[in-house]
Formats: sequence, structure tokens, C-alpha cells
Amino acid sequence: MNSRKEQILEQLKSNSPKFVSGEALSASLGLSRAAVWKYIQQLRQEDYIIRAAPRKGYRLEQEPDRLDAARLANRGIIYYPSVQSTNLVARSLAGENAAEGTVIIAEEQTEGRGRRGRRWISPRGKGLWFSLILRPNDTSLAAAAPVTLAVAAALARVLRRETGLKVTLKWPNDLLVEGKKICGILTELKGELDRVEYLILGIGLNVNQSGADFPPGLRLRASSLALAAGRVFDRTALFLSLLEPLREACTLFFKEGFSYFRDTWIGHNSTLGQEITVAWPGGSLCGTALDLDENGELILQDQAGRVHRINYGEIV
Repeated sequence: MNSRKEQILEQLKSNSPKFVSGEALSASLGLSRAAVWKYIQQLRQEDYIIRAAPRKGYRLEQEPDRLDAARLANRGIIYYPSVQSTNLVARSLAGENAAEGTVIIAEEQTEGRGRRGRRWISPRGKGLWFSLILRPNDTSLAAAAPVTLAVAAALARVLRRETGLKVTLKWPNDLLVEGKKICGILTELKGELDRVEYLILGIGLNVNQSGADFPPGLRLRASSLALAAGRVFDRTALFLSLLEPLREACTLFFKEGFSYFRDTWIGHNSTLGQEITVAWPGGSLCGTALDLDENGELILQDQAGRVHRINYGEIV
């Protein structure tokens, strides 16, 4: 941070909630009033909320919600203020032999991605945007595929405990609150049919967004923890409460398979027993969602009574 800007910020912090006059700031720092105004504007662009009042000056009303990098240090976590996509960074690091369990987290993603190439809105200081690098030993592509369902089940369980909200799961791996999506998981991997070299779990969790943070077309389908709970969450504390259960879930999955998580997934689901349509590139199928098998496949009965096992697609 610019030293002058930092000095102005420190004066505003030390005097809060009182106003500091522009004249006092100018005199103490040897700046013109115009220069003070310029630095105030820069602070506002960094999401500091600073009120200006005639004959009173400036008052710091709210600091930006930033992840606490010091609390994240020494936990295998790499922090970025901004990235195109945490999955892109993770793929690059995985290709350079980054260790199993390495986490990349960012304040914002400028080109966040969801499943099937969709954009994931990832505004600065509002959510948890992170990716986890995994290196499962002697695991085939087919055996690794249900890891997203296992991770979704683990996240739903922890989020219910930490937030008090009734977080539910929509097959295969969307997390919902009150029927609206709050979290998505994007899994990418490199390997051959019989062996996974590395696997990346990308997670986007909407935490402190207001309704205005979502484009109009998403407001009926997406939400945040803050909107549902009516309160703002400490994102650093929430992330740390999720991280170890997430890592443990991945270890258990590659040891025990999805069957270990099946009951948890079913206990949190909003899919089974519902009339649904599952779509995939080039096709779709309507019917009743009956069950989830031990491989994470959705068992669906169509309108003619035929039973299908579906391992790919999404509910629309």
C-alpha cells in the first residue's frame, strides 16, 4: 500500500467513529486537500467505506472483508488477491509437482468457471474461491469420478454445523439453501484410464453476497450464506472450519470409496423422491429419482417404468 495512503488510513482508523477533517489530514501529512481526496478515492476503490461530510471531514465506516493471510499461513495454503481461476493456478502448480493437499485460494476470480464451461461469478471479498490438489495413488478414472459427491456431502455436513442453515444437496454435487445454489464443485484431472496423475477440486462458495451482487438472471436461482442467515460470516474462520474436514473426506474417499459417504449424501439430499429431468450434452431423461447407489450413480425410473442408472449429467 502507498505510504501516504496507508498513513491516511491509519488516521481514519485511530479516530473512528469520529470524523477527521481534510485540513487536519493535509497538515499532518504535508499534502494538499486535492491529494488527500485522491487517496480517499483510492481507498474507496479498495472497498473501504469512507463517509465524507461538509465541515466535518472523513470517517471510516467499514473496512473490506479480506481473508486473513496470516491465519492461513503454514497450512499448505497459497493465497492470491486475484486470479483468473484457482483451478487454472492449481493445474499449473500440479504440473510443477506441487504437493498433495496444496490449496490455492483467492479473494476474487476474474474468470471463474463452473461445470460445462459456465461462468462462476466470484466477486472480491464475498465468497470462498479455492482449489485443492490431490494425488491419489493407484486410482483409476472411474474410481475417482464420485469424489465430487463425497466432497459435497462432507461440505454440506460441516456447513450445517457451522451456519445453522439447512444445506441440501442436488445431484450430483450442488449445495443449496432454500432451493437456491450456494456452492458448486468443479473437478478436473490428468491421467490415463487406469491411473490418475493428479486431481483438482475447485470449490466456489457464496458467503457474503447481497442480492445486488448477483446478475438479475441468477437471483432466482443463486443465493449466499449471508442472504439465507441474515448475517455476515467471518470468511477466514469459515474456510478454516471447512478445510480439514474436506482434506479428511478426500483421504477417506480414496480409501473407502463413495459408499462411506452415501448415507450422508442421502441424508442431506433434495433430489430423491422428486420428479426430475436429467440433461447431458445431446440428451435428457425425465422420471422419478429413486435412489443413489454405492458408486454415486442416480437411479431413475422413467415414465414407462424402466429403471436407469445415470452417472453423468445435471438436473434441469
